[in-house]
Amino acid sequence: MVGSDGVSLRDMLGVQKDPEFHLKLLDGWERHIPDDARREAIDAELKRRFIAANRPDLHAMLRAQMDQAFALMKQQSVIAYFSATNETASKAYIPGTMFATVRRTPNGETLDGYVTQAIREYGAKPLYGDKRFIRFERESTKTFEGGSIVMTSIVYVTPIPGSNRRRGLQLTASIARPVEMSAEDPKFVGWKTAFDLCVSTLRWAPPAA
Repeated sequence: MVGSDGVSLRDMLGVQKDPEFHLKLLDGWERHIPDDARREAIDAELKRRFIAANRPDLHAMLRAQMDQAFALMKQQSVIAYFSATNETASKAYIPGTMFATVRRTPNGETLDGYVTQAIREYGAKPLYGDKRFIRFERESTKTFEGGSIVMTSIVYVTPIPGSNRRRGLQLTASIARPVEMSAEDPKFVGWKTAFDLCVSTLRWAPPAA
């Protein structure tokens, strides 16, 4: 729970802070705190980049995805998000974002019930065999002015150290692709693999003072 001044209930009660997490990010990707100013700055940069490349269609696709991502971030009290906001050496671009939230259980029980449900309903599996993480995908089609896109969400959950498995870090990667692009397209598979590799680098550090 977070108050109107941005202070969490855990902080107000003097509960020990959770450790910080770090990822080895994809080329050109940066970590951000979600707010309206940052959203507008990202959209302006995306528009500039894709108009320069004569691909306004990609800007429309990414704008729709970004709108969805920021709406979700507001609803779910996102603590950080990751996106391609810097120039890349290879000029390769993944049409996606990733955001981090803290997953809690309703009554303070462990996350084991959630993990069991994710396995049963979504086919969740360990990430690269690492049982500290579960990973599953969900897919939907979104319609916007000018066309439709397929949105794929990849969800990764791992327990937060020191929480006795009662809180988990959830990383959700959202990828947009044209409806005519197959889920087996090598480019799309490569995008998903890039996120898997990024999340697999997760490391924890002592909380900031």
